[in-house]
Amino acid sequence: MTATHEIPPEAPIVCTIRPGDDEQALMDAYRGLFADSFVSGERTEWGVRWTFRRDEGLEERVRAQAAFEQRCCAFLRMAINVADGMVVWDVIGPANAKAFLDEYVQLPQTAFGTVEALRDRTIATGLILNDQH
Repeated sequence: MTATHEIPPEAPIVCTIRPGDDEQALMDAYRGLFADSFVSGERTEWGVRWTFRRDEGLEERVRAQAAFEQRCCAFLRMAINVADGMVVWDVIGPANAKAFLDEYVQLPQTAFGTVEALRDRTIATGLILNDQH
């Protein structure tokens, strides 16, 4: 355990999002968050930390996005904290998700490309897409 988060145990790096409308909706929501209120992002020892300005409705949007992400990527854990006018979203992953997390921290930039390009980037990290669940 780190000082901040309990690291999830190693698990298959699998995403169960369905290609098509679900995938597009997820990316559109990320794009909105990053375009509207994103302040900073960093790779941490346990995952990724994104900080957003706490604009009206932003906390609820971040929580909804984190819940969606948690449902399709069960190997990740999410923690959201609010302080000093900021919403801090921590994405916590197991050690075997290092390559995925290294890519995921770049999402504030890569989310504005095509869904297909982003899918290819994450698959290259070892992420398995399994939309059968």
